[in-house]
Amino acid sequence: MKTLLPLLGLVFAFLGCKENGKEPRNVSIDEISGSEEVKEFMETFNSLGIQSDSTQNISPQEALKKFDIAEDLQIELVLSEPRIHQPVDISFDHRGRLWVVQYNQYPYPEGVKVTDIDRHNRTVFNKIPKPPPEGVKGADRITIFEDTDKDGLYDKSIDAITGLNITTGVALGRKRIWVLTPPYLVAYPDSDDDGLPDGKPKVHLEGFGLEDTHAVANNLRWGPDGWLYGAQGSTTTANVNSEVSKNVYFSGQGIWRYHPETKVFEIFAEGGGNTFDVEFDAKGRVYSGDNGTARGFYYKQGGYYQKNWGKHGALTNPYAFGFLPGMELEGEKFRFTHAWIKYEEATLPKRYQGKIWAINPLHNFVRLTRMEEKGSSFLCIDEEKILESADHWFRPVDIKSGPDGAVYIADWNDSRMSHVDPRDTWSKTTGRIYKLRGNGKWTAPSFDLSTLTNSELVQLLSDKNKWFRQEALRQFGDRKDSSVIPELETLFRSHASGQTSLEALWAIHLTGGFSEKITLEAMDHTDPHVRLWAIRLIGDTNQASNSIARKLREMALSESHLEVLGQLASTAKRLPQEVAVPIIAGLLENGINQEDIENQMFTWWALESKTETGRKSVLELFNKKEIWDKPLVKDVVLERLIQRYALKGGNENYTSCIALLNLAPSDAHAKILFTGLQEGLRGRDPFEIPTDLAQMIQKYQSRFGEGKWALPLRRNETEAVYKVLELLPNKNADRLERLAYIKIFGEINQPKAVPVLLQITQDHKYSIAVRIACLEALGHYNEEVIGREMAEAYLFKLRADLDLRKAAFQLFASRASWASAFLVKIGDTKEVKKSEVPLEIVRQFKLLGDSDLTKKVDELWPNVKMVSSEEKEKEIKRVQKALVSGTGNVGKGKNLYGMYCASCHILDGEGKEIGPELTGYDRNNLTYMILNIVDPNADIREGYVNYRVKKKDGQVIVGLLTDRSAGKIKIKPLGMDEITLATGMIDEIEAQKASIMPERLLAGLSEQDIRDLFAYMSK
Repeated sequence: MKTLLPLLGLVFAFLGCKENGKEPRNVSIDEISGSEEVKEFMETFNSLGIQSDSTQNISPQEALKKFDIAEDLQIELVLSEPRIHQPVDISFDHRGRLWVVQYNQYPYPEGVKVTDIDRHNRTVFNKIPKPPPEGVKGADRITIFEDTDKDGLYDKSIDAITGLNITTGVALGRKRIWVLTPPYLVAYPDSDDDGLPDGKPKVHLEGFGLEDTHAVANNLRWGPDGWLYGAQGSTTTANVNSEVSKNVYFSGQGIWRYHPETKVFEIFAEGGGNTFDVEFDAKGRVYSGDNGTARGFYYKQGGYYQKNWGKHGALTNPYAFGFLPGMELEGEKFRFTHAWIKYEEATLPKRYQGKIWAINPLHNFVRLTRMEEKGSSFLCIDEEKILESADHWFRPVDIKSGPDGAVYIADWNDSRMSHVDPRDTWSKTTGRIYKLRGNGKWTAPSFDLSTLTNSELVQLLSDKNKWFRQEALRQFGDRKDSSVIPELETLFRSHASGQTSLEALWAIHLTGGFSEKITLEAMDHTDPHVRLWAIRLIGDTNQASNSIARKLREMALSESHLEVLGQLASTAKRLPQEVAVPIIAGLLENGINQEDIENQMFTWWALESKTETGRKSVLELFNKKEIWDKPLVKDVVLERLIQRYALKGGNENYTSCIALLNLAPSDAHAKILFTGLQEGLRGRDPFEIPTDLAQMIQKYQSRFGEGKWALPLRRNETEAVYKVLELLPNKNADRLERLAYIKIFGEINQPKAVPVLLQITQDHKYSIAVRIACLEALGHYNEEVIGREMAEAYLFKLRADLDLRKAAFQLFASRASWASAFLVKIGDTKEVKKSEVPLEIVRQFKLLGDSDLTKKVDELWPNVKMVSSEEKEKEIKRVQKALVSGTGNVGKGKNLYGMYCASCHILDGEGKEIGPELTGYDRNNLTYMILNIVDPNADIREGYVNYRVKKKDGQVIVGLLTDRSAGKIKIKPLGMDEITLATGMIDEIEAQKASIMPERLLAGLSEQDIRDLFAYMSK
């Protein structure tokens, strides 16, 4: 391990105005709680400071000794407490000075009270703080550090701005200091570029959510296109307004951007992890980290990405009909990559260049990962840990390349990592910044880019270090000096391929020289990234001349680079329909574009955006018979397109559905369309469907499986009901047709079906699939006879088959009267053993909201009662005592893991994925592990929250929410198939505070068993 100890005995120059801001301090429950209910919640929260441990903070000098670092790197401590506290964002300015955002006010804004709080720690405040300088003064500050003698030590500092109240990002540019202080983006005037405000700030954006200050808007970065980019985390909402953009609403994570000249605000891409990072690579791609086990997401313009639908909300586009995952990872699945850079400087050894440096605050290390092209995205392949610390207080939260080519890491420095505990127990007096550099002599460059001539800035566009190229672009955007355009055009044309042409194109655009001539030249460039950016910049103008439109059409047909094709789709979405639809037509026909999963979705999203504004042109695309057999069309577009029209509804959209069906060149294509049509009409009033479409549906139903009586049955027509009830008991009738009719009876209100469904359910001569379908359909009817008869049938007709038994349990757990009828067989007649009933079903009984039923459940299953705080404390102490009283046996622990944990959790490739995979968790943090086993409800991992869905017919369904978009939800009850419900069928949806993991899991284990189990889990 190599470390260089700084000369900490230096006398530092402290300038600025600390008296204008508050000093960091912890906020008490009394100060922040706005009601007795909130106060009680905070006081009784049993977390022990989740993910804290018993380790004590150590000095910066001792912390340096704890690092294990790659042999060809050295680590230096460049800043530490008391000079900084809680650094959350670091960056360098045009003079090489280090800017640090100190997030001292976290987690609660000054001057507000918490009036409500949920188990995700999402808060409601009694008021919205006013922007600076009107609002109350907070403890956040933005400080500039300078190395005046270039010896590697920051001997001068000045507080640029103090008294801020929740601040997560800063950026310089356009003679302003841009500060992201949710719910606002403000800009302080800075006419002389010295980094100190010349006056009061102006509010440019307002409306970023404050529900979770762990996940607020963050990370201001200039894009090469001249927009300010930022991220938003997963558990906040936003309804953002600028001078020209009004009420831009989105829920949860994503990347957004703001143009300082046009005042336009927009969502760049939606979804992702708990997004707290923005990174641009040399090609201008946008990335962010992930709070799962992947490295992160490659965000493309206009994309929709994976999110937790229950916790984070739906996408803004209900017709997206799909989303994209993060970049695939080949490596260890450790949670989590908070942020990362793609190192594209030329200073460190070559093996680091062009690779991801990913920080992991949970496990206290920095990972090196290489990227390999995989279609239009990337595969991330882990190589090694280049920095790791045995100090659990090392919590890297930001990472940046510096102008010297070194890598700088901001260390939050706290044993606590999770925000789940609502109490402010954070360390407010610590914070460090480290520098990773190569071996040998290291010289800090001296410069001030604002003093360079235009020609000198042009030369910087060919610099070997990305930092200087990016900062030069910012200078061009600040100056807007058109006199430099000829020189930039010469640079652009003198590089037939390569990075410099791309940098020159960006500079031309930032300077105002993005002419039609340059645009067409860029679109013909040999470098695909130059072509891509020409297309992207066209899209940002929201228009195209005739010659550019013609070129875009040609490229859509002939382009072979996958990322360029994806950008053509993104740009088409932003252009008028008369320009966009011909581009989309080319993409649908382009052979290279057919199989790439990401490009398939981007092409669909482009087409979807024109389904109404360009309806005629869109439908005319399908006049060409040859297009129907293109894989992209057949596998991706057809079903989604007709579903889009059907789901939106209305005469024009229904007419479009008919037109598509009439255009289908074969039954195979018509069947694809019909599947999408049925999905789009799910939950729709069948009487709303116009006669001509209804007739067409009836024709296709008899042809493709649902049966000719499906639509009349949905309309509850007497003849259809009679015919279908006559057909259902006929075991020789077509099984798929019968299943379709049974499903329809579960959607309409037809009590005459109940006796027939009950009969089939109990008859062994019918297939298991048909009997399960009948059980599911019966759940729709609120009749007590169903519960009584099924409780009786359970004993001899349902119990023997595992799948029938599961379906019966779900039926009993969906209505209180049915659950009561079933419990008679357990508590009164003793015909059913308690052990037969899964504990998750027992917990569902209690969610039905019937006090008598709950009392009976508690009598039968006392261990399912919520564990009291006293019981939890007692059990935690018992487990802690067991673990320090001896050693565990890993082999025996593995067997215990198989018995108690593997049915829900994967560890090192073994187990089932019902709950979160444990491989990537910090399993050596015993405090965290004990707490989450003893109290699984304290921190329910996102994606594993149970939701209680009450339908309008009174039925209750409990499960994991797997999708929430396009007028429907998908919910998966434990051990059952996914259920799709139209939103019109739903009365209420409520997240549950109880985890699917049972409490008292360790209650039956001896002290030695506990030692053995933990020995295996923490190995």
